[in-house]
Amino acid sequence: DAIIAFFGAPMPLPDHASRAIKVSLRMQNALGDLRKKWTREGDKWPEIVHNMRMRIGINSGEIVTGNMGSKMRMNYTMMGDSVNLAARLEASAKQYGIFTQISHFTYNLIKDEFECRELDTIRVVGKTEPVTTYEPLGLKNKTDKLLLDLKNKFNEALKNYKEKNWDQAILLFNESLKLENERFPELEKKPNPSKIYLERCLDFKNNPPPENWDGVYSLTEK
Repeated sequence: DAIIAFFGAPMPLPDHASRAIKVSLRMQNALGDLRKKWTREGDKWPEIVHNMRMRIGINSGEIVTGNMGSKMRMNYTMMGDSVNLAARLEASAKQYGIFTQISHFTYNLIKDEFECRELDTIRVVGKTEPVTTYEPLGLKNKTDKLLLDLKNKFNEALKNYKEKNWDQAILLFNESLKLENERFPELEKKPNPSKIYLERCLDFKNNPPPENWDGVYSLTEK
């Protein structure tokens, strides 16, 4: 039920991060086309197939690669903290209602080539160092206007959230929520980043964070 892929081993690839993002965007687009096909085919498939989704987590860093296992069963694979973080990003994407989540380590390598929106600064389960995460939206100059509008409105709201301007952040997240629902109208009742932040803002408005609050959110689930 899962695919693990790595770029840059056994042969080095200078553009490993870019390749990973391109693959993730193409995979999500291909699944979108399949959903339409399955829906057109009607009762041939149960409704759960019509709504099939997948999550992708991407991280960049040093890993250990090689033939691992035993003589009876061996596989060329990878391991290390960078791999574990990618797995955490895939799993935690569910909490935000998004389908592809990347780390700032990857973002810093691809930010000039792709449109991405900043999502959050989090501590994933099992890690102490925070990581800033992003959602890739598309290639520069080839991303839909709706997604660019969503990115800009969400970023403006996120800035006010970090500055503890709760009322303004709530106003802006309500505006970005409309764009989230235009993007995936069939998922209107599901979680999405704007909904998540609206709940946080309302909670912080009633229960303000401490003065030394750094904006980092600690996830409690994998």
